[in-house]
Amino acid sequence: MKRDNELWFEDGNLILTAEHVEFKVYRGPLIAHSAVFRDMLSLPQPNHGNHPEQTSELLCPVIPLHDSPDDLRHVLRVFVPGNSLRSVCYRAGFFEPSYEEVSACIRIGHKYQIEDLLQRNLAYLHKLYPSDFDAYLASRRLRPTAFTRAHAIGAVNLARFTGESSLLPTALMACCTLGADIVLGLPREDGTRETLSPEDLGRCFVGRARMAQASARVAHQMFRQSVARGCRHPACCQRVLQRLLNELGDARIELVSNLDWAAPWVGYVDEKDEERELCGKCYKMLEEERPRQLQREVWQVLPTMMGVSVEGWGEKVKAEA
Repeated sequence: MKRDNELWFEDGNLILTAEHVEFKVYRGPLIAHSAVFRDMLSLPQPNHGNHPEQTSELLCPVIPLHDSPDDLRHVLRVFVPGNSLRSVCYRAGFFEPSYEEVSACIRIGHKYQIEDLLQRNLAYLHKLYPSDFDAYLASRRLRPTAFTRAHAIGAVNLARFTGESSLLPTALMACCTLGADIVLGLPREDGTRETLSPEDLGRCFVGRARMAQASARVAHQMFRQSVARGCRHPACCQRVLQRLLNELGDARIELVSNLDWAAPWVGYVDEKDEERELCGKCYKMLEEERPRQLQREVWQVLPTMMGVSVEGWGEKVKAEA
């Protein structure tokens, strides 16, 4: 056993061991927030006569835990008293954690019934992998640097671990974009790699093809000849829409059949309608209204595309319709 360099407080009153690492911390915050720790510490503690800490005047319980030392360290940091910047930011709700922190807090929070810790980190994960279409579009623009595309693998596994099925469609969709690297898994702090289950890996292979089909379908429905309501020059705009549709065959292949069915189309329209023959209303329709309508249709069936079932998916859209 070796003492943790960061979380060993001489005046602590609880020792937690994980694998080969010892943490000496304060029991009060853990008892206050965890029903499991509260129950464990209410029981008579075994005599650890060979442990040097037991020679002190104040008996210090020693509790062995079957958890990763890295995960336990992330969680214990939250409960360190004082003016820790990490603790202050976390409690104030504006701290942006790493994936490793989120994963540790969810797994250990779930295991030891630290409900506030669990729910805060699940809420953060839901911001990155939302079940609402508008929130999904916003998350694409404001991706935290601490999370890479490969972290979607971990998000899928955390969704499975906690039963948070509404995370699965967007997390699996993100996994589909990893290509061949998906089989390599996600490197963890301890040197191991986290991988998808064979079943979820299979879902990604099928989902990748379905995403390409959805993208192609959106592309070809974008320029159907119906013009915008209130179009000022219907004949001209219909002709431009037909040209934009015809020229899809000459467009970059990644634009037509890539995996990103939610990609904006304004760049293609600007490139192909340099003279701006489209009236303002039709241009705005292609910029916002029509792609959002088509993309929402894809969003509605996203769980099916990813091979999962999510109760209540898309109900907000139906309610607004």
